[in-house]
Amino acid sequence: MTNRLLLALKEIVDWLEKQQIPYMIFGGIANTLYGNPRQTFDIDIKISIPSKKEKTDFIEQLRSIAVLLPADPMQFITETSVLPVTLHDVRIDFVFAQLPFEEQAIERSRSELFFSVPMKVCTVEDFILQKAVSTRKKDWDDIETVIDLQKNALDWPYLLEHCRELSDFLNDSTIVTRIQNMR
Repeated sequence: MTNRLLLALKEIVDWLEKQQIPYMIFGGIANTLYGNPRQTFDIDIKISIPSKKEKTDFIEQLRSIAVLLPADPMQFITETSVLPVTLHDVRIDFVFAQLPFEEQAIERSRSELFFSVPMKVCTVEDFILQKAVSTRKKDWDDIETVIDLQKNALDWPYLLEHCRELSDFLNDSTIVTRIQNMR
């Protein structure tokens, strides 16, 4: 783990806590915490900021500590639900929660230490759900590894219920089928 990544993680988590912005860390950092370590060079953060005004305020406040990558951040958020920034030359992707299960995942997040950095991280079930929308083989390999490692600790009813919702929402029955087959 690079010092820059840990420095950026600590600074952005402290800032989010100070701003009282609901968040959870997911992606490569969560993958490592759940037993599937691999080198990560960025930070993925799901945040809950519902209104356009609050998003505008968030953007303005964030400018004081990070470099915003899109020329028009609000337009980029509207089009992608993501705001990429850099802090200490580390890329941070803020992903804006849009669906009820994403809001619930942020509420369910738990406090963890990543190296010496205290933060809120998604639960293992919500980590799997975040990855399950992907079509990338790497993401599904991560899911399979984490399920193998965490199989007995998983809240299967919660996971399968939300996999069904995702499958219905995306009109892709393979999501729930693949997860059930990994059980």
